[in-house]
Amino acid sequence: MKNNSKFYKKFFFSLIIIFTSFILRTKSNSYSDTLEIVAQFNITKVKTDKGVEECPNCMPAGIKLSKNGTILCSFPRWFDGVLTTLAVYNREGEYFEPWPSLEVNNNSLNSVLGFEIDSQDSIYILDQGKIKGEAAEGSIKLVKYSLSNNSRLREYIFSDEIADRDFSFLNDVVIDEKKNIAYISDSGIANDGNISHYKPGIIVLDLNDESNVHRILTDHVSVFPDESFFLHIDGKPVNNETNPMMTGADGIALSCDGEVLFYCPLTGRMIYSILTKDIDLAIKKGNTSDIKVYEGFKKEASDGLLASSKGNLYMTGIETGSVYIAEEIEKDLLRFDYRDFDGYQGDNFSMWPDTLAIYDGYLYFVTNQLNNFPNNINYTDPKNGKYNFAILKFSVGNDDSYIKGCSGLGTNWGIGTIIIWICFAVIILIVLSFVLMGSNNQEEVIDKHMNLGVKED
Repeated sequence: MKNNSKFYKKFFFSLIIIFTSFILRTKSNSYSDTLEIVAQFNITKVKTDKGVEECPNCMPAGIKLSKNGTILCSFPRWFDGVLTTLAVYNREGEYFEPWPSLEVNNNSLNSVLGFEIDSQDSIYILDQGKIKGEAAEGSIKLVKYSLSNNSRLREYIFSDEIADRDFSFLNDVVIDEKKNIAYISDSGIANDGNISHYKPGIIVLDLNDESNVHRILTDHVSVFPDESFFLHIDGKPVNNETNPMMTGADGIALSCDGEVLFYCPLTGRMIYSILTKDIDLAIKKGNTSDIKVYEGFKKEASDGLLASSKGNLYMTGIETGSVYIAEEIEKDLLRFDYRDFDGYQGDNFSMWPDTLAIYDGYLYFVTNQLNNFPNNINYTDPKNGKYNFAILKFSVGNDDSYIKGCSGLGTNWGIGTIIIWICFAVIILIVLSFVLMGSNNQEEVIDKHMNLGVKED
């Protein structure tokens, strides 16, 4: 019996250790308070066939990192003289080199804003097609390249029905590798700037079959800018009070299990989500507007969104130069209305944090002063902040990109699930306590009888 008692005690303490480590494993993210500078510059420098040239209108926007840590940035051609629209950053030389080549940037890629890198190190490049607002026929497309050998693997050209040359503004893209689907946010900015002509929406592309492509939510309020919202940064209106910035569906993120799609208009403080199974069903039924949309409220307007392997949702806060973290966004979207968003407050480096990327335990983001670009940028003596442009990062512990899939059981845990597990653990502990008490009582009875037996002898 004494051996049994020792066994129960060991089992009891082992259970406590296992359960505690199990809980801690699900909450193992740690966020650093230290903002690290990867790159900072007042004017972008680009390596061309003429050497390294200054490029005043090259504004870094998108950012992703390859498997080996190579930093790629996009430079949309919204103005004259943009020497490259996609480039890798040379840390030693502090300049950007056109990728996959200068020739491709000059002859094939028109204007890149959003792009994504998958787990196989393939890059999906979203070409807006518009150079200074004008798009030629067949120029709006998604192009897949291999980062390992710089070869083009596939090209998906969008028709005017999917991405109208006058009314589309393809912004960002996420990839579902399991289903081989690309989800693309279209801000729908009309060339004439008239908001009544805007046609924002979400594009759903089957990467196995470019003919299987659909627009969803085109007429839904969730993809439109909030006309009552006036975006101010550093106490000043973006654009101006009579012509405020109006941008529809912008940031887009896919949960690590591929089941939830998040998106938000840039103009406004709302964030929305839809279930990808509802998208599939709507497409199957031929009614792409009949999709249940869940809504939430953010602390401020956002540009970039990024979902992680731990089930977290990162978002930029362009009003205060911040990055926000919503931990463990679940499939329980009824709780999505008013989440607690933990803020990583930036400093004067962080004016207009744009796009996000995760690599090797760090969250990377670009700041580009889009609110001042290009007319209010001083390329020698910055008006705002220490530098005009920067690539920054901070530690997010063992978190990773959604592309890597879900890691850690905490990814699928909501507060309800945690409470159930805690109750279950308490019940186990109570039962074990009774077992131990019973075992001790039995030992006392046996000892008593043994002592009586000794006296009788």
